[in-house]
Amino acid sequence: MNQQGVALISVLLVVVIATVLSVSMIRHQNLTIHKARNIYDHAQAAQYALGGEELARQILWQDFKDAPEVDHLQEEWADQALFFEFEDGDVSVEINDLQGRFNINALGLSGDAGRSAQLRFSQLLQLVGTDAMYMDRAIDWMDDDISTRPLGAEDYDYLGLDLPYRSGGQAYIDLTELRLLLDMEADTYEQLEPYLSALPEPTTPININTASAGVLQSVSAKLTSEASSELINEREAQQGYQTVTEFLQSPFVAGLGIQEAGLSVQSNFFEVRVRARYLERYGYLTSIVQRNVDGTMSVIFRNLSRKVYPNVVTEEQQG
Repeated sequence: MNQQGVALISVLLVVVIATVLSVSMIRHQNLTIHKARNIYDHAQAAQYALGGEELARQILWQDFKDAPEVDHLQEEWADQALFFEFEDGDVSVEINDLQGRFNINALGLSGDAGRSAQLRFSQLLQLVGTDAMYMDRAIDWMDDDISTRPLGAEDYDYLGLDLPYRSGGQAYIDLTELRLLLDMEADTYEQLEPYLSALPEPTTPININTASAGVLQSVSAKLTSEASSELINEREAQQGYQTVTEFLQSPFVAGLGIQEAGLSVQSNFFEVRVRARYLERYGYLTSIVQRNVDGTMSVIFRNLSRKVYPNVVTEEQQG
């Protein structure tokens, strides 16, 4: 009887162990399947986001074929209702003209072009009510020397911080580098960000057909906020200025002494912001697209980690 009891206990122990192992294996298998499904869903959402980028490129290509000489905010690419819904998800796309902003890399130019860029950036600093020292610090950040401008900061200033780092020593790759400027506060950056871009070509002109009222004001210290608002109304009424000369002949800027250099009515650099949903997973994408002289598109920057919420209007909101 004792031997039978031991045998029974042994059998029960084996059954218990086998049951525990089976449950553990099933649980592990379920977790693996769930993990694989999540990876697949995220990857699918990321592919949808890339599809949204490709759609934006096709829209910009078509815009070039239709009107290669002029870009304005009444064209299809500037439509804020680029929202596409399908069975398993949706894609939202927003295209912004980066030449409607001041290119921070223009501060690295020399001669008259450099002085003009500094005057325009100074106007923007005044517009948002921030300290003029950011002019010198923005220039010191990108130059390749260690000479400090009067209100600037160089490597030794940054290396002395609690969390030390070096200055850029080159043109800005991403606008967020401005957050690293000495004493740059988050709210100051947020005020400046809508007016600025960081484009690889420092001589890229400002497109007066897409520039905001604030950027237009930076073109001349004599241009008032009221006049810049009137300029926007005027350009919308005629679907953009066809030439810079036409802009300079407007009664709202005539006689202000604004130079044609550094201004344009056509753009080559655009920001594409995409949010894609596949089932319950989301993919986000921010890209900078360069439109070449022949209309072909090149992606020069792509960020898949920054959450973006394109300013689109869905069909439900339209209804």
